[in-house]
Amino acid sequence: TIADQDFLAFGGIVVSTAQTPYGHAANRRGVLPPMRRATALIGWLVVVIVGAGVLGLVYGFSIPSRLQAGQRVVDSLTPAFTDDAAKGDRAGINFLSTSVNTLDPIVTPKGGAASEVPQLVSFVSTKTGLSQEQVLAALQQKFPHTTALLQAIPLTSVNDEIPGLVQFLATTLHTDQNGVLTALKQNFPGIYQSVTNLPTVTKGWDAVPGTDNLTRFNGAPVRTTSDVRDYYSSDVIPVVEKNTTNMAQLHDWSPKVDAFPMILTVVGALAFGLGLLMVVFSLATRRGRGVQMTAWVAVFLVGAVVFGMVFGFRLFVRLGGADDLLADATPVFTDARIAGDAATISYVGSVVDMADPIVTDAGGASSEVPKLVAFVSGKTGLTDTEVLGALKDKFPHTTALLLAIPLSSVTAELPQLVSFLGTALNLTPAQVGAALNTNFPHLAQAITYLPTVTSGWNAVPGTAASSPMHTAVGVKDYFAKTVVPALAANKADFTELNGHWPPLVLVAPLLFAISAVVMIWAGIFFFVALGLGRWRTGPGQYVPAVGSGGRSAAHVG
Repeated sequence: TIADQDFLAFGGIVVSTAQTPYGHAANRRGVLPPMRRATALIGWLVVVIVGAGVLGLVYGFSIPSRLQAGQRVVDSLTPAFTDDAAKGDRAGINFLSTSVNTLDPIVTPKGGAASEVPQLVSFVSTKTGLSQEQVLAALQQKFPHTTALLQAIPLTSVNDEIPGLVQFLATTLHTDQNGVLTALKQNFPGIYQSVTNLPTVTKGWDAVPGTDNLTRFNGAPVRTTSDVRDYYSSDVIPVVEKNTTNMAQLHDWSPKVDAFPMILTVVGALAFGLGLLMVVFSLATRRGRGVQMTAWVAVFLVGAVVFGMVFGFRLFVRLGGADDLLADATPVFTDARIAGDAATISYVGSVVDMADPIVTDAGGASSEVPKLVAFVSGKTGLTDTEVLGALKDKFPHTTALLLAIPLSSVTAELPQLVSFLGTALNLTPAQVGAALNTNFPHLAQAITYLPTVTSGWNAVPGTAASSPMHTAVGVKDYFAKTVVPALAANKADFTELNGHWPPLVLVAPLLFAISAVVMIWAGIFFFVALGLGRWRTGPGQYVPAVGSGGRSAAHVG
């Protein structure tokens, strides 16, 4: 008697144990021997654990809520992450950068251009032998808009004069300050818009309101208008430029991101349910070799489905790209930066609103200046010349700025001004430019960038006519009404998507590993179940084994 054994092979002869109830007849009926039954139970318990693991991965790590939040982020931000949007962002920020380069020297005394104006007049006077008064008179006669702009700067001086100007007009027109502002708003809206936005611009140029806690991605503080320009140009917009493909893969490829949890739930539930059913089945009966084999085929197919999903849905590419997008965008979605973005774009809006009426004729302020003088003249009985003289005497910077606009007229005068200086100084135009850059770098900066601003104000370079950012006002509105609100609206969803383990980049490898293990496991146990019917012996007899030469065996009693 050989206990707890199915069969023994002596040499080439298979020996069947007569005492075991699991010999030939049992195997023929598909009864599982004890050792094989235990093995089957272990195999199915592992399937149950794998199924439970998949469900635990899905719900323990908040995959449904994360990917639902991710789908909302994808749906909301995809329009801002297209190639056209990225090109528009870059064109818009480049134009705003040019505008900042133009204004930076002339807004405050710190910009440096105001202090260079008398130096320039003195330089020309020394080189030509003319008195400074003669130089200034020649400039005013030949280049009135440019000379007026030079006399207007810094714009902080204009801002300082505005309260006095409003009071002067109130006294002259026999009204109060509110009456003056109301009259300006109704009759001269362009001038009113520039005047009311100028204080915000000048006061915030070197300390933009709301940026106390705003920093660059590298931790550097963002305080000045130039800092704001650099922050958007070098930190924020590159996030869009680098991730247009990643966002397109998430948005355009099927299935949608929020479908993954349901797919994984079905797969995990199938594995768990089938494994549990087969554990119960294996405990309840010693039979069922065919059922075991069929069930292991089903498990293999579940693994194959997951394996196919990983590659068919291109999860390595999609979720890897999503992880890159999250890593790049995470610095944008902090509370401090979202608040800082709103504050800085509001300030940029004030700059654009201040400049829009005065940059080109289309802005309207230039045509309102003679109307304003005539309006005051009609109310006071003074002639236009007397009104203008009084304004020049009391508010020289403000009056000079009014006479300088539109700034496109300054741009139109610049080539002739360079030619005039070349003739006066006996220099070529290139030498004039070099002399300005060397001796008056801040004035040279403003002069260099102004033509791009005036020519592009209503046709931003690099944007199509149909683009929402085709004008300077359009650039301002796009960031103020589209980009910043979208960031604020998606803050909570972005945090939910990005705030849990595992990182999205690990999801595809985890699923791949699970599917591979399941398929290998199912394959092994399929062949284990298949091997249950290999024996053909009966109780109490020898049967020749393979290669035994067909010899009979004696009965073993």
